Amino acid sequence: MRRPGIPCPGLLVLLLLALPVRADVVFEGLSRTTEKVVRATVVLASESCTAPDARVRRLYRRADTEIRQALEVYGYYAPTIDKSLGREGDCWQATFTIKRGPRVKIRSLKFSISGPGAADELLSGQDAQPDFAVGEGLNQRAYDAWKLSLAGLARRLGYFDGRFSKSVIDVYPEKLAADIRVDYDSGERYRFGPVEFDQSVVEPELAARFVGFREGDPYDADRINDLYTALLVSGYFQGVEVITTPRPGPSPDVLVTVALTAGKSRTWTTGLGYATDTGAKFRLDYRNQRRNDKGHQLEFNSQVSKVLGGAAISYRLPDGKRHDEWFSINMGYKYENPEDSRSDEFRLGLQQSRRRRDDWRETRFVDYIHENFRVGEERGTSNLIVPGISWAEQPLLLTGRPRFGRRLNLKLSGTDEWLGSDTAFVQVETGGKLILPLGSNARVLTRLEAGWTIKDDFSDLPFSVRYFAGGDGSVRGYDYKALGPTDIDGNVIGGANKLVGSLEFDARIFNNWSAAVFVDSGNAFNSFSAMSLKTSVGAGIRWYSPLGPVRFDVAVPLDRDAPDSYRIHISLGPDL
Repeated sequence: MRRPGIPCPGLLVLLLLALPVRADVVFEGLSRTTEKVVRATVVLASESCTAPDARVRRLYRRADTEIRQALEVYGYYAPTIDKSLGREGDCWQATFTIKRGPRVKIRSLKFSISGPGAADELLSGQDAQPDFAVGEGLNQRAYDAWKLSLAGLARRLGYFDGRFSKSVIDVYPEKLAADIRVDYDSGERYRFGPVEFDQSVVEPELAARFVGFREGDPYDADRINDLYTALLVSGYFQGVEVITTPRPGPSPDVLVTVALTAGKSRTWTTGLGYATDTGAKFRLDYRNQRRNDKGHQLEFNSQVSKVLGGAAISYRLPDGKRHDEWFSINMGYKYENPEDSRSDEFRLGLQQSRRRRDDWRETRFVDYIHENFRVGEERGTSNLIVPGISWAEQPLLLTGRPRFGRRLNLKLSGTDEWLGSDTAFVQVETGGKLILPLGSNARVLTRLEAGWTIKDDFSDLPFSVRYFAGGDGSVRGYDYKALGPTDIDGNVIGGANKLVGSLEFDARIFNNWSAAVFVDSGNAFNSFSAMSLKTSVGAGIRWYSPLGPVRFDVAVPLDRDAPDSYRIHISLGPDL
């Protein structure tokens, strides 16, 4: 018995036989791209074998004109065409042998912008310039695409009344020359008008914080996209609709209407995973993205694994002029259990986050840290009150495999006995990642991390503020936090300073898979004179899953005294 919905194979064959067979029309002497254009232009090329002879002959006579029209688009005004029409079996066949001849070149190109837009660097800058030049072959498709792009750029910048006051291509086939003259009259630039919200999800004052422009500012569609993205990723809203309405007049402006619907306020997430730094791990997270209409949020995160785990809870509320500026109260417990150490840390902190210029975020904080630790054979208990400030640059949204991007960060922190701490120190930490494109499918990824501690007696520092190296995100080829100064028994006890760098080459091999080769180098140390960098090389594959890149690496340490001849590293996380 056949399954319902699957047609009989014999019926399929009959249906295929019933379809009209297209005749064979051959174009010789053309490039693949030009042939596609010519074939799409010549009506005869789409006729079937059953077309009436009179129609075939008529279209055959007309094909010369159609071929010439198609070639003129690319600057070929004097082609020679040899053609033949005949029959082969039950179907007719046409062959066109084409010599395109010399190509018309652009002799002069005059482009100007008139009106208020002439003084606008965004409209008259590099993005507005044509991507063809004097001396190049004439390509009317490129010309039309450029005009369309220019008009689109003008609209995005608020020149809604712009028009081409002059747009001419004068072609002189006998001289193989073409003169192009284009003038774009921009008209007045519209400005942002009022922003009206249609929503009852959060307080109107909080919704207004998402608007990154003021009424009267020059219109820019990128600012509208920023508003849409910020609303969508905030977690407050499920549906976001932003409508712009240009309003002509003596003072032209754009009315912005924003319609919002509430998103899901509470989410629970669980997960099982594995990474070589932590081993098998279990995650349980909870987030209340909208506790009230004032925008308060509550977040709980927890992780359990053999090497690293803990739980943290954070309550934050909007605090500042922008939607992404917060005041947070944080509390958490964290344990670490690398091979030679153990730390149990309880932390209570206050944090204020501000958005600074561009993608920079400034965070001021003060933490109380109570820690029981063992470093090598040394055990201790520490109580610290640590104030600090940090700056971090990171784009708001990134693709799963960004072709270009960067992340920079700088952190200053420290404490003293007069604050109530058991010890005194100052730390400076900095780092960054940079992704650069290489060809069409490859990338170069670089990473650098550095830390510096000012402290008279390093042995007084607890585990949590010592520096270590080694592991998935550090120097691959070595175990998690297995690099650093050692005690007399060979236990790694951490250092006052750290320097780690990486250079990686990544190339897509197919779909969501890529291959990589890399070199990592770094270590923790107590003084630069005693610095001894450990280096490893390796290769790996990446799978760009819906949850983020999954990396499988094999790294070989170049140190002869390394405990392993190679290590396998499995990790999950974004490239930046």
